Amino acid sequence: MDMVSMRLEKLRQADLNLLVTFAAIAEEKSITAAASRLLLSQPAVSRALQRARAMFEDDLLIRSRNGFELTLRGRKILDELEGLLPRMENLVAPALFDPMREKSHFRISGPDNVCTVVLPRLCRQYANGRYQVQFEFLPWQSGIAELVEHGQLDLVLRNDEGLLPSHFQLEKLYKENWICAVARDSHCGDRLSLKQYLSASHVVVSPYEGVQTIPDKQLAALGAKRSSCIRVPYFGVALQCLPGTELVLTLTSGMTSVIKNDRRLRLVKAPPELHAFHFLMAWHPRLNSDPRHVWLRGAMRSTAAALNS
Repeated sequence: MDMVSMRLEKLRQADLNLLVTFAAIAEEKSITAAASRLLLSQPAVSRALQRARAMFEDDLLIRSRNGFELTLRGRKILDELEGLLPRMENLVAPALFDPMREKSHFRISGPDNVCTVVLPRLCRQYANGRYQVQFEFLPWQSGIAELVEHGQLDLVLRNDEGLLPSHFQLEKLYKENWICAVARDSHCGDRLSLKQYLSASHVVVSPYEGVQTIPDKQLAALGAKRSSCIRVPYFGVALQCLPGTELVLTLTSGMTSVIKNDRRLRLVKAPPELHAFHFLMAWHPRLNSDPRHVWLRGAMRSTAAALNS
């Protein structure tokens, strides 16, 4: 076997993904930070480090008071990678997006109950000064599909795929149940049967005029209908309508903490006939291979992972 063939055989046996993981840990000095940067789990990054150590027959990184420190062999490899990795990236994916070095602005829209659950977690994870990305959340409004079509929105968070064009790409993010909120001094018990639910007067949240909400669709499938005296576009406003009334508000379980933190309100279990559903993220298919958008979808999956656990 000639020298070139021997080198190719050696490269074929090597897992080049380990180089990327090693470089991320070395730069971050933390497996947790490297996992967040790479959008991987901490156990996956730890396993990759062990495989890299075996491949190079060296510890590469050792723990210290300040996190991980490089061995002499690790320092030499990292120095080589600082010039090699950018060239490799340009060779296989010329438009890779690095959110820690490249500035980018993402425009996202979703109903306020989704934003209440997702946005704080997204900010804690990515709006911490280490990333160069900016997130702008736009109000949920009519004509959302047209904004996506014309490139004015990067991502839509939605709980009813039927309201979006069939050619949009959809992915489930996390699952939620229905809960009810009432005034603390309401005569409602801690649980509503379907009969009690239908006899109550409701505050209904509907951002679109004339569009049936998910609870109403589920009730219609049973041949039932609830009565409402107030319809508003936002859950935050609807919650303010409850104190001092006998009104019932049906909302998603992700907002449980909001109700528990308001002494004027209390939680009531919704009828079991209102079954769980998934929140989705949706985007235009032209963005499937856009490196910025690939990263954004990964960030959303990472943010929603805790909601699925």
